[in-house]
Amino acid sequence: MRSLCVLTLCTLAATVRAFYIPSLSPQTFAPGTRVPLQVNRVFSEHVPLPYAYYDLPFVCTPHEIHRPWLNIGEVLRGDRIASSDYELTMGRNTTCQVLCTKTLSRAANEEAGRLIAQDYMAEWLVDKLPSATVYLRPLDKQRSKTYDPGFRIGDYDASLKRAYLNNHVTLHILYETHGTGRRIVGFEAYPRSIKNSSGKCPDLDSPTLEPLLVGTNEETLVTYSYSVRWIEDSTVHWAHRWDRYLRTTAQVHWYAIFNSFIIILLLSGVVAVILMRMLNRDLAIFARDVNEEELRDDIEETSGWKLLHGDVFRAPEYGGLLAPLLGTTVQVMYTAIATVVLGTLGILSPSYRGGLLTTGIVMFMLMGSASGYYSGHLYRTWGGKNWFKNALMTAILVPLLLVAIEMVLNAFLWYRSSSAAMPFSTLVLLFVLWTFIELPLTMLGAWFGFRRQPYSEPMRTNAIPRPVPPQPKYLGWAISILLAGSLPFSVIFIEMFYVLKSIWQDAFYYEYGFTVIIGVILAVTVCETTVIMVWLLLNSGHHKWWWRSFVYGASSSIYFFLYSLVFYYTRLRAGMPDTNGLVPALTFVLHSLLFTIVYALCTGSMGFFAAYFFIRRIYSMVKLS
Repeated sequence: MRSLCVLTLCTLAATVRAFYIPSLSPQTFAPGTRVPLQVNRVFSEHVPLPYAYYDLPFVCTPHEIHRPWLNIGEVLRGDRIASSDYELTMGRNTTCQVLCTKTLSRAANEEAGRLIAQDYMAEWLVDKLPSATVYLRPLDKQRSKTYDPGFRIGDYDASLKRAYLNNHVTLHILYETHGTGRRIVGFEAYPRSIKNSSGKCPDLDSPTLEPLLVGTNEETLVTYSYSVRWIEDSTVHWAHRWDRYLRTTAQVHWYAIFNSFIIILLLSGVVAVILMRMLNRDLAIFARDVNEEELRDDIEETSGWKLLHGDVFRAPEYGGLLAPLLGTTVQVMYTAIATVVLGTLGILSPSYRGGLLTTGIVMFMLMGSASGYYSGHLYRTWGGKNWFKNALMTAILVPLLLVAIEMVLNAFLWYRSSSAAMPFSTLVLLFVLWTFIELPLTMLGAWFGFRRQPYSEPMRTNAIPRPVPPQPKYLGWAISILLAGSLPFSVIFIEMFYVLKSIWQDAFYYEYGFTVIIGVILAVTVCETTVIMVWLLLNSGHHKWWWRSFVYGASSSIYFFLYSLVFYYTRLRAGMPDTNGLVPALTFVLHSLLFTIVYALCTGSMGFFAAYFFIRRIYSMVKLS
C-alpha cells in the first residue's frame, strides 16, 4: 500500500512540476505608450550580500525616485524596486540614447572594480519580468533560449586582474500581439563596456571602441547610454513567458526519487522483517495461558522493552520545555505543508515576487492555534498545571531564538549597507503581526488543548523510577544521532542542492511536485528510523525516550547544516576574489543555521509523534497485572 501511494505521487509530479499561475490580469500596452522600466538591486551568485541599485556610487540616479509598495517577502529577499529615467515606448526602437554622464570618485571607481570582480549582476524589471542574460540550449537544433535573471554590471579579466564597467546596454523587449495591443513576453539585456566620456552616444559599430577600465584609484568620467529594440515573438505566449527562466531538471529529480524510494524500501523491510518478528515473538508470550510466575520468568528471559512498562510513560524531564517546543514544531510543519501545497497548486508562481516568504510568514502566524493546542494538550498529559505559562512559552520560545539570530545578522548587514538588512519598519510590522495574530491564536489553541482530557496511556507508571542500565556504545548520544540522521539526509541531499541554488544563486524554484514526493519519502524515512532507534533504546532498558525521539527525528539537520557549508565553499566562494570577509561568511552561516533550525523542528516533530504512536501501540497490546 505504501509503495502504491509513492508511485501515485510520482505520477502526479509529472503534471505539477511545471505548473504555475502566471498572474491574474495581464497588462496590454498600446503602440506608442510609455512602458516603465524599474531598477531593483545588484546581486552575486558568490557573495550573499545584495545591494539596492541606487545605493551604488557609480550608477545614474534620477532626480525624483518613485518606489512601489513591497510585500514582506520582497523586503526580506533584498528587493528595493524603484523608478528609472530609461525611456521605453512600445514599438519604438531607439538606436542610442544617453542616460547621464557621471564622474566617478576614486572610492566609486574602486567599488565598481570590487563588485565586478565578485561577479555582481543587475536586476531590472519591465512588466514584472526581470532582465535576463540569454543562453542558447546546447544540443538543440531549434536553438531555443534559456534565461538567467540579471545581467553583469561588468566583465572581469582574471588573468590581468582588470575590471571593465558595462556603461551601455542594449535592451531587447519581446512582445506578442493581442488584439490592438501588445503584451510583453521577454526582457533581454545585452550589456557592453565602452570607454566614453563625451556626453554623446558612441559609434556602436566602430571596431576601435575600447572597454572602460575601472577599479583604479583615480577619478573617471563615464557616459552611460542605452539602446532599445522591440521584437515580436510569436513562439512565446504571455501565459508561458516565465518558461525560459525555469530550467527543468526532471531527469535528476527522478533519479533522486528513485534513490529515495530504494532507501525507504530497505527501511520498511527492516521494520517489517526484524522489528515486527521480534515484537510478535515477545507478544506471543502474553497470549499463552500461563501462571504469573511463568510469565515473569519468560519476561526476564526475553528482550527488555517489556520490563519498562511501569516507566515508559513517565512524564519527561523538563516537560514544561518539551511541550512548547513540540507545539512550535507542529506549527512549523503545518506551515511548511501549507506553503508547499499552495506552491504545488500554482499559486506561488515566479511572477508573485516574494510570494514564498510572504506566504510562509502569514501561514506561520495563522498556525499559532495548532501550536498552542498540541502544546497545551501534551502539557496537561504530563501533569502541567499553569496553562497560561505554557502558552506564553509556546508563543515565545522558538520565535525568540529565530529573531535573536536574525537581529545579530541584521546588525552586520546594516553595517555593510546591504539591501538584505531588514528595515526598522519591517521589524515593527513583524512584531505587530506576532502580537495581534500569533500570540492570541496560540493562547486560544492552548486553552482548548489544556481543557481536553489528557492522553490515556495504556500502562500505569510506577512510583519509583527504574534505574537505567549501562548502554551499548552505538546508543550513545553522538553515535546514535549520527546513525539516525544518515538515512533521512540521503533521501533529500539531491533535492537540497536545487533548493540551496534557488536561495543563494537567485534561481527560480517551482518544482513543488517533486518537493511533495521527496517530503513524503523524507517523512516516512524519519518516522521509521526514529521508531527503530527508540525500539533499540527500549530493548537496552532505557525508558527516557521522549527527548531522544525528538533528537533522533531532527538528527539529519546536522548533515543538512554541514552540506550547506560544503555548498558555500564549493559553489559560492569557489574562484571568487575578496569573498573571505566576515560578513559574507556570517550571512551564509547564520541564514543556514535558521534554515537548519526550521528543518530540525519539522523532522523532530515527525520522529517524536511516530515514536509516541509506536510505543502506545505496542504497550496497548500487552496486558500486565
